[in-house]
Amino acid sequence: MRTISMSLLVVVTACTPPPGMNPPPGDGGAGGVAATGGGSGGGSAGGASAGGASAGGASAGGPADAGSWEWLPIDGSRCGSGARAGFALNAGATDELFIFVQGGGACWNRGTCVPSLLEYGPLCYYGQNVCLLNDQGGTQPTAVFVTHPNPYPADGGGALPNDLRTIGAVKALDRLAADNPFRRASFVYVPYCTGDLHSGRVQRQYTYKYGAFDAESTYTMNFWGAANMDVYLARLVTLYPNVRRIWLTGSSGGGYGASLNYDRVARAFPQAEVHLMADSSPLIDTYHFDDWRSTWAMELPPGCTTCDGGFPAVMDHLAAAYPNRRMGLLSYDLDRIITWFFHAPAGAEHFVNPPFPAFTNSLNALEGRYDARTNTKYFVVPGESHVLWGDYGLRLADGGYTAPRRSRDGGTDLKAFVDAWVDGGAGWHSSR
Repeated sequence: MRTISMSLLVVVTACTPPPGMNPPPGDGGAGGVAATGGGSGGGSAGGASAGGASAGGASAGGPADAGSWEWLPIDGSRCGSGARAGFALNAGATDELFIFVQGGGACWNRGTCVPSLLEYGPLCYYGQNVCLLNDQGGTQPTAVFVTHPNPYPADGGGALPNDLRTIGAVKALDRLAADNPFRRASFVYVPYCTGDLHSGRVQRQYTYKYGAFDAESTYTMNFWGAANMDVYLARLVTLYPNVRRIWLTGSSGGGYGASLNYDRVARAFPQAEVHLMADSSPLIDTYHFDDWRSTWAMELPPGCTTCDGGFPAVMDHLAAAYPNRRMGLLSYDLDRIITWFFHAPAGAEHFVNPPFPAFTNSLNALEGRYDARTNTKYFVVPGESHVLWGDYGLRLADGGYTAPRRSRDGGTDLKAFVDAWVDGGAGWHSSR
């Protein structure tokens, strides 16, 4: 998910343009990984991605060929507005995939998806007529690109260049880093524009108006994340039919997307090992679960008879259904953003002072579930921040990298934890 800035003293003098006309201010960027990056890399997409558009300039600043990322618009995919979406590919080895799923919030009703004079967002108590916060959760959606007319156009422009610039420094997707265990893999970047944690397959209609004398209009919102994953995977299977190993990951809303689509990826590549790393996206309880599930027509893992009981049951099911696959969690112990999205009632005061005890209790309970199995481990560090993938190592101007995040007791670090996730070595153990 994405940090909501606290511009509480901004007086709104004009409302957001109607959906489909212009992207709302702030409805852009790289969502949940903005603080720490997410992925870049070298290599040529070559023939594997024929028909895609070059996103070459997007990866400027990386150590590899700037033309190595290629955008593949995929028929059948949709953003919130109904515009076609797709994914970016940086081709490497044909037997390994590193799939990074992007985050950027979530929306689930008129006030969070299409805030207007009829109903503003939760930081304005879902009120009408006036809102003094011209930002996400106020006059703006709580998810990126959900009202943008076409955030990922076929030419590889739009939001993609900024996405790739933002994520371009993370060592995990740097082919020139000799100690990067993913450097051979083909990198897949799945952007986010559906507001549904990549889990929906339904259209909803929301009324809105932006001027006091405007007639009410209707916006059709496409919660289409799961449907998008189906068509993305269908293309990837044709490009990489011999994949043996898949590293499936994402940050924030993208981490939830990776978890909720884990079974879908595993079924698409039945011959492959699929290992999961969810960054800042713990599958904890939330009072929104029933609302999200209903609004998005959320697609839970097939065959799970208990998953309608909440996210912790989803984690239990995946770990039990795939006992030989490693599933990791990265989290801060007081993640302010997840605390707000999952536990806070409406009102700006609950964003300023989120209910941390509720998050702490939920995270502790989830850690107990991870401790009960050998294939699930976590790396939890102190703090209220959000998103950890960048702490695996960020590229510096001199070509070096930042030191990886140390564990609370100093006995290990994030790079050792992730590297052990790769090979199942001795470093694959929980740390808090």
